[in-house]
Amino acid sequence: MSPSQQVIPVRIGFTTAYIVRDEGTIMVDTGFPGSEEIILSFLEKHGLSPDEVRLIIVTHGHADHAGSAAALKEVTGALVAAGHLEVGRLRTGRSGKLAPTGLAGHIFRLYCERKFNRYPPVEPDILIDSNYDLIVHGVHGRIVPTPGHTAGSVSVLLESGDAIVGDLFFASFPFGSPAVPYFADDFYEWNGSIRSVLERSTGRIYIAHGGPFDVETIKQHLPYWR
Repeated sequence: MSPSQQVIPVRIGFTTAYIVRDEGTIMVDTGFPGSEEIILSFLEKHGLSPDEVRLIIVTHGHADHAGSAAALKEVTGALVAAGHLEVGRLRTGRSGKLAPTGLAGHIFRLYCERKFNRYPPVEPDILIDSNYDLIVHGVHGRIVPTPGHTAGSVSVLLESGDAIVGDLFFASFPFGSPAVPYFADDFYEWNGSIRSVLERSTGRIYIAHGGPFDVETIKQHLPYWR
């Protein structure tokens, strides 16, 4: 592992993209449509040029994660990687229907489907259906399938022990503690994915909405992992 490996959050409203700096630089998620200028300004502030970004990973095809992927792919020249089962969403630029896991999901579902359903389509260059080693892009770590929130959701596990997991779980409102995501296409798969991530991670777990959290805190609040 590179001793300089860093995970840097890019806050974009109520969602978060991430820059991972190692021997190379990659991006995880891209925020809503129109977020590219925020991300590009962030790169500049941290002394990075757009063409240093070697890979853009989209954890899943919802608009708050994939919304600016097309614009950033064009500006940076980076490849785009995503789960192979997210291709339909990415190619059409539609988040699709949401499956609530509880009351909060039912409350927000219609709003989210109307407000955040569409984004500029993007063609993924790398389709993930099994573990994918990131060393070719200069990062010590791998992309792993973590289905449940959506069928093709993926996460990034770094050799530092940190992980970036998209919407594998949320921070609860109003307490901010780890909680079940508002939406999950398959709760059984979600349970297996969170267990897999927690068994393989030792550092900080970075999510899109809140956090980050350490592994023990997540285990305390999400007993499903057992």
